[in-house]
Amino acid sequence: MATMFKPKYIISHFDSHGVATAAARARSISVPSERVYAKFPITGPEQLPNYIDTYFPTLTQHDVEIIDIPVNLRNPRQYIEAVNRLAANTPVTLYDHHKTDYQFATQILARMVIFGSGVEMAEVLSDERNRVLAYVGVVADRDPSILSRVSREEVEKELLPLANRLDVLVRQDAEATLKTLVTTTDPLEYIRNASVQYPPETLSRQVNVVRRGLNTVLVDLTTIPVQQISAWSWKTMEQVALMYGVDYVVAIAESFDRQTNQYVPTVLTIKYWLSQRPSPRPTLAPVLGRTTIGHDDAFSVRALDKNDAIQLANRMFEELELLTPKTVHLINETRVAEAVRADFVTILTRLTQILENQNKMYQEYLELKKQQVELLRQLQDRRARAD
Repeated sequence: MATMFKPKYIISHFDSHGVATAAARARSISVPSERVYAKFPITGPEQLPNYIDTYFPTLTQHDVEIIDIPVNLRNPRQYIEAVNRLAANTPVTLYDHHKTDYQFATQILARMVIFGSGVEMAEVLSDERNRVLAYVGVVADRDPSILSRVSREEVEKELLPLANRLDVLVRQDAEATLKTLVTTTDPLEYIRNASVQYPPETLSRQVNVVRRGLNTVLVDLTTIPVQQISAWSWKTMEQVALMYGVDYVVAIAESFDRQTNQYVPTVLTIKYWLSQRPSPRPTLAPVLGRTTIGHDDAFSVRALDKNDAIQLANRMFEELELLTPKTVHLINETRVAEAVRADFVTILTRLTQILENQNKMYQEYLELKKQQVELLRQLQDRRARAD
């Protein structure tokens, strides 16, 4: 018996990566905007099971694709059971790149495609016409695998500004942004011309720079009202790294503590996402002897008070400065590249001159041989006449 065709329905994570990837996917396989959905917080790992159960009859009428929504690590059983109920009644495919999904792959009945990187997922889920939109999603997720396809200069000048603007649009309304990206003629132009401002660009110029080293900058975020900075702390630090061209940024900050319902002194540390330097957490955690929260490239440490935060931040700054030998920074990379290029041109020019001289000498040699042959012939003719 032939399988009945079902129209596609796409559910994606509500962040910029999920929205951009889902939009590129929908545009690539002609899924209309009414059959794509992303909304905070409904299409996150925690609430996806509730969404599936609420709209179960409708979803079973479709071939469902779930994009960039990993298994909820806080309650994996609830997530898996909801997806399996849906997969038992209609085709379901999970597209994701989070490594945490691997441990659950054998428990999920749906078709599960886990990609090794954001770039791989972008290229599988988009066609050539929508590839750059999918790449914007990779950059929005700060996935350095983008450098395997696009130069760092192009990422920072072209894709990163688009990803940052998309970040603002998605935070304002993920659902509306996704539908617009699907329906608009040129999604990149829509993002580029959207009347939004990326807050970290302004905030990064307002932060107090406490110390600036060769590869690290220490800033004080507490000089900015917490209501302005709290939602953008990490992205503001990233903008600082980009502005000063450093690998690491350490920040004295305040983070909201849900247990006490108040803001507490905290030290934040990041590695700039395109930097090739070592991750800071493995180096700093053993030295600090404090509990760290986050991942290796971006983590926080709670301080006892403001003075403790200042001392802790300074210690982190000094440890990170030791990760890069000072001699590395004595040489300007651009000047080195120019010098190498100039030397190459000089060598190539010299080789060309040598080749030209060799050709000239060879031609002179041939002419000399020709003259010798002619003289020998004349000598033989004279002898012949004398005889």
